[in-house]
Amino acid sequence: MKTWNTIRRCLCILIAISMITGISEFKTSELNIWITQILSIFTSLALIYIIMPSRERNLLKTIYFNLTGRKAFIFKVKYNQHKNIQYNNSSLKMNQETFYQQSNNYIKQIEQMRMQKNSLEETIDSMTAYKQKLSQQVNEINKVYQDLSYLKNEKSELLTEIDELKQKVEQLKTKTSSHQYIEFLNFQAKNKLQEIDGFDGYQFEKLTCKLLTKLGFQDVKSTKGSSDYGIDVLAKNGETTYGFQCKLYSSPVGIKAVQEVSSGVEYYKCKKAIVISNSYFTPHAISASKELNVDLWNRDKLLDLLTEIIE
Repeated sequence: MKTWNTIRRCLCILIAISMITGISEFKTSELNIWITQILSIFTSLALIYIIMPSRERNLLKTIYFNLTGRKAFIFKVKYNQHKNIQYNNSSLKMNQETFYQQSNNYIKQIEQMRMQKNSLEETIDSMTAYKQKLSQQVNEINKVYQDLSYLKNEKSELLTEIDELKQKVEQLKTKTSSHQYIEFLNFQAKNKLQEIDGFDGYQFEKLTCKLLTKLGFQDVKSTKGSSDYGIDVLAKNGETTYGFQCKLYSSPVGIKAVQEVSSGVEYYKCKKAIVISNSYFTPHAISASKELNVDLWNRDKLLDLLTEIIE
């Protein structure tokens, strides 16, 4: 069948070639020859259509109907069916079982891979969160390092200032240890003492409070006027409480001041009694102070204290 179709196609080709040759000779031929050639062309077309295999003929029909607008003609190709082929149902069934087994195995593998993918995605998410946390910690550490560097710079500056202050202190010690500087302080203290001689009692009590504060006493305060029970100023130094009686005299202070301050100590529950004056004390007052355990700060003591606080 295939050989016969091939022969038919070859004859169609030869007839078409002879027809084309005749058409090319129209210009050089006479009228009667033209008519003969046209008849031969139609005869050739008829032979080609007759000899043409069915598949090519159906193709021409399809082209013709589509060009003329008639009902569309669908060209169909018939495939040769081999009747000698036989199928083995048992082998087909085995192949199906093998296919299902392999497909089930592939489905299981796909499911396992999907689970692994989900697990990897969770791991990636956790690692991303951990990375962000680490980056925050790194930023905090960098900030701490910056603060440390800043504090180190401040420390070095403070150490430099301390060294400068130490040098100044040494210079001041050198100055204060000099004889001229000591004489200058004594001169200032004497002038201050002469100024105190012109104070009244209230001003002398106020000066005593200021003096004790500069000497390092705490809780320094004055008592109430006439009802002071022999104590004008109360003060504290460490765990010891002091009671002071202030006597601004132009003459020596007598034994009465010592007795008054001794009785006032019991009233105010002080541990130590002191009489401070811009003058000196009589011999009776000095002997009584020893018996009553009362300290006497006379004019010389007051001058020394003024020397210490003068700036």
